[in-house]
Amino acid sequence: MRALTVSIVILHLNDQPALRACLRSCQQIQYGNHEIVVVENGSHVPLDMGELRAWAGRATTIIKSPTNVGYARGNNLGIRAAMAHGAEYVLLLNDDTEVAPDFLEVLVRTGEASDHVGALGPRIYYFDEPKKIWFTGARFDPHTCQTFELNHDGREQERQSAVLDSDWLTGCCVLVKRQAIEKAGYLDERFFIYWEDMDWGLRMHASGFRNVVVPSAHIWHKVSVTMGGPESPRKVYHKTRSHLLFAKLHAPHALLALQQGFLRDIAWLLFKSSQTNRLQKARAYLSAIKDYHLGRMDRGPEWLWRDR
Repeated sequence: MRALTVSIVILHLNDQPALRACLRSCQQIQYGNHEIVVVENGSHVPLDMGELRAWAGRATTIIKSPTNVGYARGNNLGIRAAMAHGAEYVLLLNDDTEVAPDFLEVLVRTGEASDHVGALGPRIYYFDEPKKIWFTGARFDPHTCQTFELNHDGREQERQSAVLDSDWLTGCCVLVKRQAIEKAGYLDERFFIYWEDMDWGLRMHASGFRNVVVPSAHIWHKVSVTMGGPESPRKVYHKTRSHLLFAKLHAPHALLALQQGFLRDIAWLLFKSSQTNRLQKARAYLSAIKDYHLGRMDRGPEWLWRDR
């Protein structure tokens, strides 16, 4: 049986050591019929093609964007290139991940076993705690416009090997069939970063496809490297602005309560929190709410991106 063509799209900003480690782990991928497309998303230090191919161990394409156009638009550049190359599957992979040698083979084999499956994800672990689960599926509550991850106790469960249905799959690592992309569409570029993968998953489901996690496929994630850490104002801003857009699209009745919740978070930061960056985070919340209502879709205020 012919091995189906997989294009691995890796969006890269500035962390070349992380990209190097990711590509070196990709050298060990046992599934042979794959190509790698690196999208250089406004990086300060340009990638060298010779170095890139040395890290990846195979022919690699670089797509250059002169500015940071965000996660959705940046990945769409890679997805379009992959589709033009004739890819039968497209794998989105964060550059702050490392992969198990057999993960791609396991995902493709599972995808080919069912025409109803459109998108597949591996079980994802924390890189610094290799047995602790970061993502293994999630549910969306349309009443509150919140999501709930199905990590259980966050630890490996040896006997849990059956494929798991999920409302959406994290864009950290997701393998999507060509026909699912053709039917559900590309990532929504109104999301600069965050919530675009959840939107994609719900659109996949609405198009008649299942999203599944394959627990026997494994990768490891170095969490929140690009956005400055889990509590950075930059992350607060984009998660908040994108959450409001997501609610508008999928749960408009929850918008008012969602904004009221963000205002309570701001009040807590201003009057009760002892966090050192509490004022910057409160400012990030306020800016996100304002910019959502203004329809802003770019990378946000420049002060978010200044090094501190």
